[in-house]
Amino acid sequence: METEALVNTLELPHNEIEQVEQDLQTSPPPQRSETPIERVAAPQVESLPATFSGLTFSCVLIPRFDDHYLSGDITDDLPKWMREICISYGWRIDAITIRPGYMHWVMTVPFDSNPAHFMRLARRQTSERIFENYPRFSRKNVSNDFWAPGFSVAAGSQIHTVDEIDNFIAQTRRQQGIF
Repeated sequence: METEALVNTLELPHNEIEQVEQDLQTSPPPQRSETPIERVAAPQVESLPATFSGLTFSCVLIPRFDDHYLSGDITDDLPKWMREICISYGWRIDAITIRPGYMHWVMTVPFDSNPAHFMRLARRQTSERIFENYPRFSRKNVSNDFWAPGFSVAAGSQIHTVDEIDNFIAQTRRQQGIF
């Protein structure tokens, strides 16, 4: 078996180079140990879940008609649908509250997301599902949009206060000519 060594010969004088070459030729090759190598199992490493970074928003939508209440089975379906919608678009829903007069949720979206865009998608997707599963709402509302015009979005994870939601509802109903 031949042993090779790398020596930077540019830094050695000629006579030392000859000595290194001679040493390499005369030195015996290294001996292998007969002791078996003990194999140790590598410790289990758990990967940490990837953290979702983005912008967090608190959002509110209200039904287009003030007598279209979010109660009964729809209160079970809306949170499930919102989770599915968020997963489909790469968003994360952090909290959701369904009350008879509004749907309020907190979600985290990628940094490049536009609030008008994600609200439009959430409105459209939930409206389609509401009208499909609850046709009683489509008898009065022929717009294909279950939600009243506009929305309330606030940056951050702080939920809207009851006063903020009440003010948003009153403002929207005035704009609709209902109040």
